[in-house]
Amino acid sequence: MQKLMLLLILAAAITFLVSVATASTDRDTVETWEGSLRLFGNEPFTMVALVTDAGDRWYLDMDEQELQLLWEERRGKIRITGIPVLKDVAGRSENFIKVIKYSWISDG
Repeated sequence: MQKLMLLLILAAAITFLVSVATASTDRDTVETWEGSLRLFGNEPFTMVALVTDAGDRWYLDMDEQELQLLWEERRGKIRITGIPVLKDVAGRSENFIKVIKYSWISDG
């Protein structure tokens, strides 16, 4: 009887911890970054990334056609608003931005 109670308490604790961990990673924190666009990788596996003035690299997660247009029209600095996401790429964790909106920063 004591073993059964102990197992039930342990199962409840694990369920609680899993739900807390899931809830904390599901938060959609919207942030804004500024920098310039760069292309990384080798064809056909290139990825567009925002590189901040501090040198941080954030790969862009957005519609492929829109990303292609963004890359073609690149001009100077850009401000990108989105949700930061950590993804596994080729066995290592990389920073991505789920892009919500972007705007080019004028030189003025």
